[in-house]
Amino acid sequence: MTTQTRVAEQKQSSVSPGKQLSRLLSNMGPLLVFLIMFAILWILSPAFRSPTSLSLLLLETAAIAIAAAGQTYVIMIGGIDLSVEAMVSFSGVVSAILIAGTNIAGGQMANGIPAIYAILIAVSAGLLIGLFQGSLITWFRMNPLIVTLGFRSILLGISLVWTNGAGININRTGVLEVITDRIPLFDRWNIPVPFLIALGIFAISWVVLRQTRFGRHTYALGNNSEEAARLSGININRVKIIIYGISGTLAAIAGVLVMARLRSGAYQNGTNLTLMTVAAVVIGGTPLTGGKGGVWGTMVGVFIIRIVEQGMVYLSVPSNAKEIVLGIIIVLAVMLDVIRQGEVPWLRLRRGSTES
Repeated sequence: MTTQTRVAEQKQSSVSPGKQLSRLLSNMGPLLVFLIMFAILWILSPAFRSPTSLSLLLLETAAIAIAAAGQTYVIMIGGIDLSVEAMVSFSGVVSAILIAGTNIAGGQMANGIPAIYAILIAVSAGLLIGLFQGSLITWFRMNPLIVTLGFRSILLGISLVWTNGAGININRTGVLEVITDRIPLFDRWNIPVPFLIALGIFAISWVVLRQTRFGRHTYALGNNSEEAARLSGININRVKIIIYGISGTLAAIAGVLVMARLRSGAYQNGTNLTLMTVAAVVIGGTPLTGGKGGVWGTMVGVFIIRIVEQGMVYLSVPSNAKEIVLGIIIVLAVMLDVIRQGEVPWLRLRRGSTES
């Protein structure tokens, strides 16, 4: 046994059971919250227990989760992407117009290009726009909040102008039918393909962030340690640009899935997704200052948001209250982030005391 190993074991054994429990709850807290909320809804609402409802939960989680995965990369470096919802709408509008061959609402004749090419073009546009945003933030030292907020307005404006405010309807055939299909498991149970796509993206993201040099550089940029990362030889400009490119790409993929599910590309397709993705990332354990966290926590955060929204439906809460609940979730998520960072002295949760 090496000296370092013995020292590590001694440190581990010196941590009191109370602090170990506190760390466990901090790491597993979001998952426990989700399981408790799931159990409550399962007990209170018989309709929620149906295979159709659970399949719908997975389906509606998929697109939000994919966009939130991209937001996780950005927040991990201490940035933020406010253009997510606009990118979701924009990519859906672009692919729908290309598939339909027209920007006139109502027609469902697929006279455009094959769906696979339309999807590739829409996703490529998301990648290029994301890279461009990253370049502006990096090379011109522009505030990411301002840049992405500006692009949010630009992309929503383009989507609105191209569609004249109406949805572009499409026929869902070929690849669109495949990516919106369901895979049967037992009897009436099935898993939506969009959720499997989301799981694949999360698995790849986990490998990238945890097992690659790019992932280590991403963590190094967070928590206000950009200068330290630069001094250690990390090409922080390249990492930043790539990360905004990833966010744009994943938001575009989410937009295509939403468009395919709704059979329509409209500028409203991504409404509220920016707030949802930021809340999901923070609830899932990635602080707004970055530097730690991960994508699987974000997945749990998305499930928590979706279970709250779905619970409102099954418990007959007025739909107009949705905005109020979403706002409360955002505020609570930020409050949770502040508490996690130990910035509330009277709670005695300063990082130094918890890690000693």
